[in-house]
Amino acid sequence: MKQEQLEKAGLSPNESKCYLSLLKLGSASANEISRHSGVHRVSVYDALRGLREKGLVSQILKSNKLLFEAGNPENILETIKEKESELEDAKKVIPELLLDFNMIKEKQEIHSFKAIAGIKTVLQEMLKSKTEILDFGAEYKIKEFLPYYYPGWDKERIKNKIRMRIIANIKLKPTKIPLTKIKYVPSEFNSSVSTYIFNNKVALIMWVENPLAIIIEHKDVYDSYKNYFEYLWKIAQQ
Repeated sequence: MKQEQLEKAGLSPNESKCYLSLLKLGSASANEISRHSGVHRVSVYDALRGLREKGLVSQILKSNKLLFEAGNPENILETIKEKESELEDAKKVIPELLLDFNMIKEKQEIHSFKAIAGIKTVLQEMLKSKTEILDFGAEYKIKEFLPYYYPGWDKERIKNKIRMRIIANIKLKPTKIPLTKIKYVPSEFNSSVSTYIFNNKVALIMWVENPLAIIIEHKDVYDSYKNYFEYLWKIAQQ
């Protein structure tokens, strides 16, 4: 636990091990630190050098022998402050990176995603929607593939006040979901692809053994899919 916290504060794993060993050993040689910490002797010197730069180790000569002692743990606060300062500086570049990202996004109209992690990325994108989400196809598959993730996602959608309209297979048990309207189509309308229409985008999720998904960002494609959905909505059963 202590080692993990030291690493979070900015120390390397070897630096953390050596510092914790020195706190217990008092004055110790590199060999003694190596034996106690389990860090290879060559790596010990690199770790001690890093600790000295952080003000967490001092060295003394005793009987012509080079020994090392742990510095005051309060000096770790300075390391944390430096890390926080570096993080603040890093934040300043985000607006520039966003400009580059958005310029690339404008050029790209189709984005592909793989596996469950990729599907979750698509679903997270839907939670940013400024429009209602229209859903048809294999609308039930999401619960099969993501039984634990989906309830949390739907709670977040409701929290964000994003409405949905779903066209589901009649075989599914009618249910009531907040901010959601559902209509049904005959059982022969079966699919392994879920289609989501939202925010001038169309997301297609293919529920195969290793799921695939694409997001199409194109106004004409969005309008075409939306028109198709509205037609199905008119003829679907309540």
